[in-house]
Amino acid sequence: MVSRMSFGRLACSFREVGFVAALSAMVLLASSAVAQSDAATVKEPHAKVLWKYAPTGCSFNGVKADNGTVFALDRKGKIHALDGASGEVLWTSSEDIPMDYGFGITVSPNLAFPAVLVGCDKGFYALDRTTGKKLWHTEAAMGVAGPACTNDAVIAGSGDGKVYACALTTGKILWQHDYLDDAPDDPPSFDGDSARFGGRPARPRTATTDGLMVVLSIFDQCRALALDAKTGKRLWAHNTQGWIYGTPSIGPRNVFVGSQDKHIYAVDKQMGKLMWQVKTGARVESGAVSTERFAYFGSCDAKLYCVDQTVGRVVWKFATEHEEGRGSPIYSRPLVIDDTVYLAAMAGKVYAVDCKTGKLQWKFEPLANSELNSDLILDGGRLFVTTRKNGKLGESAVLAISTK
Repeated sequence: MVSRMSFGRLACSFREVGFVAALSAMVLLASSAVAQSDAATVKEPHAKVLWKYAPTGCSFNGVKADNGTVFALDRKGKIHALDGASGEVLWTSSEDIPMDYGFGITVSPNLAFPAVLVGCDKGFYALDRTTGKKLWHTEAAMGVAGPACTNDAVIAGSGDGKVYACALTTGKILWQHDYLDDAPDDPPSFDGDSARFGGRPARPRTATTDGLMVVLSIFDQCRALALDAKTGKRLWAHNTQGWIYGTPSIGPRNVFVGSQDKHIYAVDKQMGKLMWQVKTGARVESGAVSTERFAYFGSCDAKLYCVDQTVGRVVWKFATEHEEGRGSPIYSRPLVIDDTVYLAAMAGKVYAVDCKTGKLQWKFEPLANSELNSDLILDGGRLFVTTRKNGKLGESAVLAISTK
């Protein structure tokens, strides 16, 4: 609200500089008051770092948490198991697990086989979740990307152009699915040859599953594949006009696919029919998270989007902070808890945003001069994320964050 003193000064302005100039001053002052009011609604973050795990020489790039234990992927060739409450090291894998090409971890949902499943340059590994001991290894000559796990199988795409499903308890190959034979033509400006490396004919990305179907993107083919998790039968494929880096997300009705063609696509998960698409200001590298009504995702235009997933209408956008000229790419999938959507932006901040309005609740930089390079994972009321060095600054670490 504009104070009486402010109006008094404006009255003098009427006499001294005329009506038009004074009216302009009133508008400016009122605008300033509104801006200050909006800023005052942003809460001080309750977030704080509970613990940090950052041994020298590690290169963390992803984390899973389950039942009080955190499993961190170290691309130097190790998996680290940490106590979620204290950050105490429970074990570090002794097996050499090279992860230059393929990398990813998941946790078995089958309580009768408590294991951590790893995809790497050598294929599949199953590690005992309590000790880190190798349970089995199934070789794939050209490696596999991040795996998805059902109660019966672990499934991942390989650089040889096939998707493999291994029996969860033994590693025996159950089925394989070829995706090279019907590879689509490259769209303009996205040459597949330049997207592949290491002499491999294909470049699959991390798979995901709802237990019935498994979905993964084939980066160099600019398409996402949906397969029956039990048989490997192709359910559908969705082509985009750009490379696909992020993991597709399976929602209640739709599968969400982000592409470097600057769009996110909602595909009916049963029929494979395109329901809608939303164009953003830059490539879409992250996955989406959906509620019954809305879908949330980040774009490399430094914005978090909320979309009405029934009609594909953008409800709101939230702009993250970034350095001038550098941008602020978003690679992580948002996380929705109650009425808040949380986002880890690559530039180094965690944001808490109101789900309905898109208004900032708070922001928090958990580790100075370090980038956040994984999805936020929730377990036991704590958020977990990995970081990497920002140029020559910062460090690679696993962080536990409290939001209370």
